[in-house]
Amino acid sequence: MDTLETLTQQVMGGHKVTKEEALWLSKQPLEPLCRQADKIRRHFCKNTFDLCTIINGKSGRCSENCKFCAQSAHNHTDADTYPLLSKEEILADAKKQAAQGVLRYSIVTAGKALSDAEIDNMCDTIRQIRQETTLSVCVSFGLLTEPQFRRLKEAGVSRVHNNLETSEKHFPNICTTHTFADKVSAIQAAQRAGLTVCSGGIMGMGETMADRIDMALSLRELGITSVPVNVLNPIPGTPFGEYPTLSEEEVL
Repeated sequence: MDTLETLTQQVMGGHKVTKEEALWLSKQPLEPLCRQADKIRRHFCKNTFDLCTIINGKSGRCSENCKFCAQSAHNHTDADTYPLLSKEEILADAKKQAAQGVLRYSIVTAGKALSDAEIDNMCDTIRQIRQETTLSVCVSFGLLTEPQFRRLKEAGVSRVHNNLETSEKHFPNICTTHTFADKVSAIQAAQRAGLTVCSGGIMGMGETMADRIDMALSLRELGITSVPVNVLNPIPGTPFGEYPTLSEEEVL
């Protein structure tokens, strides 16, 4: 049995891959690596998945300087700008998505964090969604506090989204208006409030493979099981607007 197959069997038996093993895996030929990864996927996930859709509930004028983002006030793009959508607008969209078979509905807002008044507004909207649809509700409202997360849970939210974006080491190259530690604190506050958390990052922002692995290990340490893997879409007007897009092989 070769080393790749041995490691696959160990992972399916509960072994947690080390950073050294992950770096070794990243250097293996792509076809056998994907084949072994698919064995692991079938073992743990079978052929089922959780379908989610999002609505941009508040757009633009974000105070944060994330270099990838079209909605940052520090960047100069043609992104739409509008305040928090009304309950009627969000509810109508939620019902439309539910009718199309969506299982999870996520409300995403621009900005470092919603205000208490905006959270009150959203709690009212979320209660209505939960009453009138079968959707599970996820929110991405920024760096909130534990009491704020508790209010959202009481309103019917089951999951919070908050991407780490990249490794702790590379994070200052992405954003300086908040820190990696701020992200971790918000995630832990949501978990203490009884919410599950969806958190991942973006590839293609100048990070190394070691940075990607460090981010994955940070997510594992936080107990995250829903990990979105995004690929940078370079947007003109942002500091990363001229970055090259990753190849398909690099993404895989």
